[in-house]
Amino acid sequence: MTDPRSSSGQSALFTGDDPILNSSDDLLNRTRLASAIAEEVQEMNAERGAVVAITGKWGTGKTSLLNLTANILREQDQIQVIEFNPWFFSGTDQLIRFFFDEMARQLSSERGRKQRLKDATANIAEKFNRYSASLSPLKFIPGAGQILDAAQKTAEGVSQAFTASIHEQRVEISDALAGLNGRIIVLIDDIDRLTRQETRDLFRLVRLNGSFPNVVYLLCFDRGVVENALGEEGLDGAAYLEKIVKTSVEVPPAADEALASVLRTGMLTALSNATITSSDENRFADIFWQVVRPLFGTVRDIKRFMSSLTLTVRSAADEVSLSDLVALEAIRVMRPAAHDLIAQNIRAFTAVYGWQTERRNQATISADAEVVSAVQRELTDEVGRAVVRFIFPAAQLHTENMWHGNDSCQAWRRDRRVAHETVLKYYLHRELPSGTASSGHIDSIVYATGDDQDFRAALATVPDHHLEDALDRFLSYVDVIAVSRIPAVSVALLELLPRFSEDPSGMIDAGRDYTVFRPVRKLMQRIEPASVDLVARNVYQAVKSPYARLRFLSLVGKQKQSEEQVISSELESELRSDLQEYLKSLSPDDLQAERELLRTVVQIFDCDAESGELVIESAGSPSVTARLLETSLSPSRTNTWGSVVVSSHERLAWESLVSVYGGEALLSSAVERLKESVSGQEVSARLQRALAAFDLYASGWRPSDF
Repeated sequence: MTDPRSSSGQSALFTGDDPILNSSDDLLNRTRLASAIAEEVQEMNAERGAVVAITGKWGTGKTSLLNLTANILREQDQIQVIEFNPWFFSGTDQLIRFFFDEMARQLSSERGRKQRLKDATANIAEKFNRYSASLSPLKFIPGAGQILDAAQKTAEGVSQAFTASIHEQRVEISDALAGLNGRIIVLIDDIDRLTRQETRDLFRLVRLNGSFPNVVYLLCFDRGVVENALGEEGLDGAAYLEKIVKTSVEVPPAADEALASVLRTGMLTALSNATITSSDENRFADIFWQVVRPLFGTVRDIKRFMSSLTLTVRSAADEVSLSDLVALEAIRVMRPAAHDLIAQNIRAFTAVYGWQTERRNQATISADAEVVSAVQRELTDEVGRAVVRFIFPAAQLHTENMWHGNDSCQAWRRDRRVAHETVLKYYLHRELPSGTASSGHIDSIVYATGDDQDFRAALATVPDHHLEDALDRFLSYVDVIAVSRIPAVSVALLELLPRFSEDPSGMIDAGRDYTVFRPVRKLMQRIEPASVDLVARNVYQAVKSPYARLRFLSLVGKQKQSEEQVISSELESELRSDLQEYLKSLSPDDLQAERELLRTVVQIFDCDAESGELVIESAGSPSVTARLLETSLSPSRTNTWGSVVVSSHERLAWESLVSVYGGEALLSSAVERLKESVSGQEVSARLQRALAAFDLYASGWRPSDF
């Protein structure tokens, strides 16, 4: 990803909190105002000096305007600009000495001196140097309005001599400045960041020395802060400031249109190399105007936002919708308390409830509603309502009594919206939960559905432990797959079944296979009725696994009363009969690794435990017997109410095994042949457990609740 901060047109937005230095970075068109200030500074009456102030609240761009003005002044031949940083001195004792030292240094600097003022300013610099040296043993006494001899205060005559000397030097400096064919502009910024005492000392300095001819002080500060600092000890801060400042200009607030343009342009720059989805395009305008834009009042706010947005885009844009990412980052930067509430109460903003669960979850819903209300208050009601509507629609349950269900959750996950719990957690923690596929894998699968080879290759790149999640999310994309591609995609999905572990994943597990079956059924439901039998026959014949064929017929055949049958009853009957003959025709080598072999045989054939015959001849083979035993194991898990401890043991589908072999005698004989065939060989852990369970059941043992 290219760094947006390298873009020359928008570099000013990606410089953190730094003010702009030149007009090329002037995003709010303040150069015109800077020109007006510069003209006023040059033309105003400064026979007895002058003080001009640029005032404004924090973040309104005072320093940027000062820099623009100073650049214009520096271009004038008869103007010498001096920068004085009040942060460099420590305490009252150093202030005056440091000020005149700095004046002398900058006036005498060859690099900073204008040719037309060169000789005159060199002479004045020398006078400032002597004046500063005379002040070295003295101390400025706040509030006294004069310079006293602190070091030799007991010697009245010496003190008077110093005072006279200083007075004479001030007259000499004033005469030199009065004859200056130009002006010295002293810039002092960040006054409102000084301590109260330092602020008072600085303005006393300006008041005492502001009468020097042709010297104009250009000050930059927040008026309210300075008036508060000057108003201590019974003084009227505003009145005191009026006596010092001759002319002032308030930095104008940024126009809504200009600020929106700066914000929008900066965001587009930060997002220039990220993928913008159709969902983002549809939602971006509402989120920008109703959520993001109202949070910002100054360019400084926007710059703070941009400095964090670029990093967030780098770390999260692959997994989180850009619209949501921008909105949450804006909230985090500008309303951190609201962001913290969201992070600490994920359920309140992402949980969906069915009508049946509303009553038993009423206490939880009420608590979540209080959290949502608190966030809205932090954001202001208007922005808070927009956040719920456009970012966290599940929370509309608490604000508008609007309900969302599982279909909405699937859509939110597909579109990578933070309305889904998993996506919100990723935004907050930058880490995918265990077993979660990356969005890159999902994109690869979806984009590859148009080609058989590409689709299989894309599926192959997904790790087995991520496949369940990948297919679960793929379900929400099946409606956009071309109808002509449905047969090939269905076959490729059914061929994935061997990649899933047959062990359940938890206490309640419907089986990983359903992540394959659900998209296949949804795809087949899209086929026109006149063509569906032909498509189903082709899919059935292309799949080689008996289990996959059986499950496919279950998906498209006769379902529960609440679900419609996809294929005709005639085709289903035909294919089920074919499946019986197909299973009988398979060799032991074909069946020794077959998924869910026992269940497949039992569901395909009408097994009779008393028949005395094998249902399929290959069941007598040791390898098929081994597979039937392995697939007869199923876990039984229990836990005590209120405890997190889970007890687990395995059961054997004993009756099903007996029915496949036509009786316990034939089953026992087949198992004995199996044991002989594997004697001295290493067998799988699952087969070992199955053989141990068989011996237990064959001895007459049964589970207590059997």
